[in-house]
Parts: sequence; C-alpha cells; structure tokens
Amino acid sequence: MDLEKYDVVIVGGGPIGCITGESIKNHNVLIVEEHQSIGVPLQCAGLISKKGVEELGNPKGCVNKIRGAYIHAKNTTVNIGNEEIRAYVFERKVMDKDIAIRASKRVDFLLKTYGRIKIEENKYKLILNHMGEEFEISPKVIIGADGAKSTIGKSVGLVNNKNREILSSCQFEMVNVNVDDDFVHVFIDKDYSKEFFIWIIPMGKDRVRVGLCDKGNCYKKLLDFINNHPTAKEILKNATITEFSVGTLPIGYSKTVKNNVLLVGDAAGQVKPLTGGGLYYGAKCAKICGKIVDEYLSNDYDLNYLKNYEKLWKKEIGREIDRGLKIRKIFLKMSNNQIDKLLNFIKNSGLVEYINEYGDMDKPSDVVRYVFENYFKGFLKFR
Repeated sequence: MDLEKYDVVIVGGGPIGCITGESIKNHNVLIVEEHQSIGVPLQCAGLISKKGVEELGNPKGCVNKIRGAYIHAKNTTVNIGNEEIRAYVFERKVMDKDIAIRASKRVDFLLKTYGRIKIEENKYKLILNHMGEEFEISPKVIIGADGAKSTIGKSVGLVNNKNREILSSCQFEMVNVNVDDDFVHVFIDKDYSKEFFIWIIPMGKDRVRVGLCDKGNCYKKLLDFINNHPTAKEILKNATITEFSVGTLPIGYSKTVKNNVLLVGDAAGQVKPLTGGGLYYGAKCAKICGKIVDEYLSNDYDLNYLKNYEKLWKKEIGREIDRGLKIRKIFLKMSNNQIDKLLNFIKNSGLVEYINEYGDMDKPSDVVRYVFENYFKGFLKFR
C-alpha cells in the first residue's frame, strides 16, 4: 500500500471531508474514514436549507420538503412559514454516499482507518491505523474533518474545552406518526433541554426524526419529552422507534490552521450557534480550504500561505457565528416564562410576517437580532 504518494490526507469521510477533497484539483488526495461505510452512523437531523443543498452540490437523498416550523415554548406556540419551500429533509446515508461517489473522481478512500498526529522535530506526521496495521506517512498537508471532538485538532492544540462548548444529542427515527409533513416542530422548553432545544422533523409519509440536544443524559431527557410533553405525546402516541442515533455539537470556534494542519467543518466549529446546523457553513469552508491547499501546493508557496484559509472562512461566516454566540448567551439566561413572553410578543406584534419575509435559515442572527431589539425596546444592541 503506497501511502506516501499522497500530497494531502483528510481525516474524516463525511460530506465536509469529501467536498474539501474534491476541491483540491491538481494533487493526490486520500480521505481516511474510521467507519466501514460512508454515511453511518447517523449524527444529524438531516434538515438542510435551500442554499445548503446547493452548496453541497444538490446531492441525492431528499425525502421531504419543508415550508415552515411550529415554534413551541412551554405555554405558547408560533407558526412560522407560508407556501414557500424553505428547507429539505435528507436521508443522510444516501446523501453522504452520493457526495462521496462524486468526490471519488478526484480522491481515494481508505475505510476502517484511524488517523493521529505524530510530532517529530516540529513537523507533523500522520500515523494511520488500518485494520490493525500502522503506517507512518508525511503528507504535505493534513486536514482534520473528523468532527466535534476532532482528534487531529486536539493533538496539535487547536481544539480544547476552553474555546468551545460541546453539547450532546440523541435522536430517534419513528414511524406511524400523524404529523403535517410540511412543518417541523421546534420545542424551546428548559424543563426538557436547558441548553438547546428539541425537534420533530417529518420525513414524509408517517416517518419523523425526534431529537434533543443538551449537556448530558440526552437519551433519558428525550424519552421524558416523548412520554410527558403534551404536544409530543399527541403527535407520537402511536409511534414506534426504528432507529436510534447519538452525536455531538460544537458551539464556538478557535484557530483552524497550525503549520501544515488545517481543520474544517465541525472540527473547526463552523456551526450555527443558534440552530446547530453545520452542513451549509462546512461546505462553504470546505471549498475555501480546498482552494487554498490547491494554491499552496501548486505554487510552492511558504507554509504561512495556508493561514489564508482561516482569514477567508472567517470573512465569509465569522460575523454570523459571532452574532449567534452573543444571542446564545442571552438565551441561556432566559427562563421558560421569559421565552413564553417573547413568543407572545412575536405573535401579537406583526413579527411573524417579518420573519416569513426576511427570515434566513443560514443567517438566523439577523432576524433574531431584529426581534430581540424590538422586544427589549432597543436596550440590546448587536454589532
């Protein structure tokens, strides 16, 4: 197995690793993936905005179209949406594999392979463990697309618990559900999730994904929600669980380049702090990462050229993430009673129409900022 021929090794074979790889057009690229199949295990709700689908390259796997959402606080519900299609629900196994097949025209894959960094004389090498056999290689560039708990990022000091939150998630796929296919349900109720929210996402026909994100004990919290929340109990009263998945969500980011190591996607914290969505941001940043790496290798630039990746992705989405982090700090301080009052204000002040017209899944801070500044009568200011 000739692994030294690769100029770039990407650790992580999800959509973001694959899009990064296919964006490096003129060099030998290897993607290593720890699992035995692309697209498993499921670690995502699979709800993607229209712009997100385009950024991902319009992959296969769409199972439903979404026009809006019911936003539930403890005692108040607001219906957002109209006839416009705003998002799509994907079967992630199908989608991820389709993106990997597309990427395979430019890159090679090695499954059931774990990668870790070895530091030697201030240089970063890569140790690959494939089916119990170890290989030490020295690619010119190493890219960590290995998720929220990035082993690559931690090993070079780019990822630590000081510069990001890590939330846990639990999700069931359930069948025999009587639900409006056109609308997702989002529950902001701190009796069930203190740090984030719960969702019910219709997958068409009678299937849904029901999930919860919070800090710890998500499985028990999700069961508590399904069994005791009045709206959830009604929607899911005849439902059966057919799939169970868990995951992690990073909130916040840090440095993403160190010497010849770069991080992208969840590994880099390129995630919306208010919704947890990472595919749109990750795909945009993957293309930036691939372009910079391609230019670096093609022109024999100094290693410092790779730092342009961080400058460019922060220019693209950094302001939106920073705004989202500020708004999240306010949310964490709000009680259920305050959240109810906020949703009632939205219902009774004409803001639903504003959200329907100007709301953007990929820039949620704009409309949230507008709502908060109206609600708090200008006392809160966002830059």
